[in-house]
Amino acid sequence: MESRLQNSQMLLAVLEQAPTLVVLSEFVSGRIVFLNPAGVRLMGFTTAADACSRTTAEFFTDVGLVQAPEVEAALVERGEWSGLTELRHFVTGEPIPMLISTFVVESDNSGPAVIASIAHDRRSAQIEERRLHSALEAAAYRAREQQAIAELSQLAVDGDLDELLDAATRAATALMGVRCTSIARISGGGEELTVLAYRGPAPGPASFAPGTGSQPGYAAAAESVVVCRDRTQETRFSTTAMTRRALQSGVCVPIGADPVWGVLTAHSHRPRDYTDRDLSFLRSVTGVLSAAIRRIEAEAQLLHQSLHDPLTGLPNLTLARRRIDSALDAARRESTIMALLLIDLDDFKIQNDSLGHAGGDDVLVVLAEHLRSAVRPDDTVARIGGDEFVVVCEQVRGADEAIAVAKGITDSLAMLNQVALLQLPISGSVGIALSDPDCTREELVRRADSAMYRAKAGGAGGYALYSAEHPVHQDHVQSGPDHDREHRILPPQVHHSRCCHGEQFG
Repeated sequence: MESRLQNSQMLLAVLEQAPTLVVLSEFVSGRIVFLNPAGVRLMGFTTAADACSRTTAEFFTDVGLVQAPEVEAALVERGEWSGLTELRHFVTGEPIPMLISTFVVESDNSGPAVIASIAHDRRSAQIEERRLHSALEAAAYRAREQQAIAELSQLAVDGDLDELLDAATRAATALMGVRCTSIARISGGGEELTVLAYRGPAPGPASFAPGTGSQPGYAAAAESVVVCRDRTQETRFSTTAMTRRALQSGVCVPIGADPVWGVLTAHSHRPRDYTDRDLSFLRSVTGVLSAAIRRIEAEAQLLHQSLHDPLTGLPNLTLARRRIDSALDAARRESTIMALLLIDLDDFKIQNDSLGHAGGDDVLVVLAEHLRSAVRPDDTVARIGGDEFVVVCEQVRGADEAIAVAKGITDSLAMLNQVALLQLPISGSVGIALSDPDCTREELVRRADSAMYRAKAGGAGGYALYSAEHPVHQDHVQSGPDHDREHRILPPQVHHSRCCHGEQFG
């Protein structure tokens, strides 16, 4: 065989220059008869002669030898075999993953005599595969991240805040593979951060301690990203809450700036190094949230301005109508009673003429604050005109409770004259109307308007109750603080010629 090889100088020249391992061996004994220089270097031999003292079995690791019966059978049946196997470095013992092609180059009467093997080192290929896998994984992550940001951006344009915050926590949890995420809003006065959205195992936190009391509180106070790789090594803030919830690491990113609106937090149940990719994604999310919050707050401010009186800050005519409609619906649905109180200031034109419009406005501002404190906590006080106000009272127990609210208003105005050092005394006449199951807003306002003028007829600073419980309309009229209470009967056909409030308001 060696003589035959010597006669094939051209073939040997090719094999000598081949960049991959090429080996010839006897099929039966496994003795190596040729190993090219690339194979000598790959296997850790000094010279080709060192290799020729070995057998093919010594070239393989235990993993590679498991395949030997399969390879031998294929060579006998088909004359070739290809596949992945594992060779052994003769110096270090390191396994070398290989892609190998083995085929018969010479046979005799008993079968294959000489076989050749060409093997490619898979280590560099594995490195490239890992690089490719990493690149594909990064590309897939970027695609998911971009999709999540796009969806959040769409919600930022037309969604409400609760929906947007929920989507943000859901996206952060899914993409980062963390245990839980939350969004907490900073409360005024250094109070706890209130959790508005949470994604993770129940129960979620209701709040986070401010400042150094928690990681989100610390991030809010520092107005910067705060990463905690392992809570057992943390000294900047308290990790008591993390320990209680079996969380080991976390990252917090502030939402908004000048001032910070809140904090987006992601927590893991194990120590974790949060990568630049993680932080970049969270910053993108908080950027979208910041823009959306600015939009939502601007819209809320515009809506508030459209529904509130610019001078007093009280609900205006539009919002008052909505509150009355809502209260009437609730009264019908729950079989309760609501009351509408219509307040008209007595001789307010004298205030304006004496003090000027600016002075009159100051009086109205003081009056508005006083009215808020004079009614029940859940009652709505609205300004519906220059010197006209209404109070919407839901779920009153009857006339007595509605009268008590009206009396509280007139008594409060009388007290205001004593404590507010007003240049001119101020009073108001109050008309009271109670709802019934068939009452509309227009009818309720008409009744309150009628009762208010009956109150004015009894003297400044009084109140009157319009009642539909009797065959004739009965107004209970309370005169001002300097007069006695009296009861008057108002026939159905009587309607004061000055009753224009109902037409405007209803």
